[in-house]
Amino acid sequence: MPLWGPEVDIRNPPAGFDELIEWLEKWSYRLVLLEEYSIADLRAALRRVQQGVRAHGKEADPRPYAPFGADEEAERLVMVVRSDHEWFERSVEQFDWFLQVVEREDHGGHRQALGQFGRVFAEALRRHRRDERRLEAMEAGRDTPPSS
Repeated sequence: MPLWGPEVDIRNPPAGFDELIEWLEKWSYRLVLLEEYSIADLRAALRRVQQGVRAHGKEADPRPYAPFGADEEAERLVMVVRSDHEWFERSVEQFDWFLQVVEREDHGGHRQALGQFGRVFAEALRRHRRDERRLEAMEAGRDTPPSS
């Protein structure tokens, strides 16, 4: 019997980071609804999320954000974006811990907890990407010569 919720192929992760976030949210949502994914499929999906998050952190962290001087909002965003990368490293470890709980005792409540964590994590990643795009727009705006 098909479940309600977004269609997703847990065995077919996307290549792009933004698409990976949406994919994570979709299969996590279905897990909350007790989709019967195999442990092997869940482990492979989690591994892909971990790889994507870690690769994003490595690609994004070295990127030098230009100093913004007195712009408090931009400085706050720089701090948040940088600290997110560290926080997300701990989050993927916590995600793995939730999966280990399911592996030890596979029942609906543990699967739902894993799915809820995935949904919250996806939302945090989505907010992070919005912050990164705002910073990029701020930087691009600073590099644009004033119009006469």
